Amino acid sequence: MDARHVYDAIVAGAGPAGSRTARDLARAGLDVLIIEEHHAVGVPCHCSGLVTPRTLVRAGVGDQIVLNPIRGAVIHLGPDHSFTVGGDRVHAHVIDRVALDRALVAQALEAGAELSLGTRLLDYTLEGRASERYDAGAVVVRATEAGTEIRLRGRLLVGADGARSSVARQVRGGKPERIVAGLGGQADYASPRADHVEVFVDHEAAPGWFGWTIPLASRVARVGTGSANGIRPTESLARLRRRFPDSFGLAEMQSQTGGGIAIWEPTPMVADRVLLVGDAARQVKPTSGGGIFAALHAAELAAETARAALDRGDLSRRGLRSYPERWHASIGREMRRGHDLRRIFTKLDEQHFARITESLAREEVRYAVDAAGDIDFPSRIVWAFARHAPSLAMRLATLPRFPAAWLRTGMSEDPATGSVA
Repeated sequence: MDARHVYDAIVAGAGPAGSRTARDLARAGLDVLIIEEHHAVGVPCHCSGLVTPRTLVRAGVGDQIVLNPIRGAVIHLGPDHSFTVGGDRVHAHVIDRVALDRALVAQALEAGAELSLGTRLLDYTLEGRASERYDAGAVVVRATEAGTEIRLRGRLLVGADGARSSVARQVRGGKPERIVAGLGGQADYASPRADHVEVFVDHEAAPGWFGWTIPLASRVARVGTGSANGIRPTESLARLRRRFPDSFGLAEMQSQTGGGIAIWEPTPMVADRVLLVGDAARQVKPTSGGGIFAALHAAELAAETARAALDRGDLSRRGLRSYPERWHASIGREMRRGHDLRRIFTKLDEQHFARITESLAREEVRYAVDAAGDIDFPSRIVWAFARHAPSLAMRLATLPRFPAAWLRTGMSEDPATGSVA
């Protein structure tokens, strides 16, 4: 790393979004520096590590990081209602998340990117104009390395520095962020089925979010919870243990780690000389908090836009706008659907839980939901359910703030796009 050098791109953050963006830019022959605030890639890990098979394909990694295949889920709607979905095929994999991050960084380094660990971005400023082809301007990154303040210069800055991104804070002008407070860890827990996750929906124990168990082996699981209304995650964990004594309550925590979940909401993704990707751009599913697949897809779009903008010499906000436009035209549509679903989810009560459970007891409804099962595109599951349980779907449509556009779309149409699969 040379503080006097002007890089084509400086990427803040060595997670999946940052590493994939850096790899693609480096493969195009560009001079790329990745800065990562931690001293080791992938740690600390705040991710539950549940991804679809397509995510591994998109990441370009094999089964060597897979710890357990997942074929279904047991859904608990409060203490009194539960049902099982899936079981028909492998829907997801539990992975070694640290190994994934390191594999993606290795790809970037092999492509020619440079990595600086223990380098924390503080803020950035702009020099010169961002829209002149032969402009000598730059984005100046102020950072700390080994306790010493340094300045780095690049033509472009990619903010991939997580849920509490310093880059995004400047792009948004300090606008407050809505973040789910999460807590997870590894526990001694004998899952009812070693190839099924459990989801605990309970507005008292995990308000605005849910608890989960993800089996790693016969008596080991990843366990966690979250809260979106201000109660502490530790309190949410205690409430789940009390509310579900015969399942979640049996988990004996061996380790814990906390972190923020920056679920999707409309937010700027570009500014002059700046692109945001991954959690920094809120590219996280509002229904589950998962973001690896979305981050990899966004990174590809961001890198393509950046290459073209660098070639044109137009790194202005306008010159970078094709990135958010392409994002919103593809998987961004699914994020907006998830945002709508989450608003509906927070309004469900005991009667809704009972009706949903009754509907899923019907064979044709279960078959349709299982066939549509896809955690990357949850709206497909909801629409399969709505088509086969229309009376319940219409009842849900009476909930406050239900998005009327869903009804105008028509229940015969699948609103989720498959263009990025």
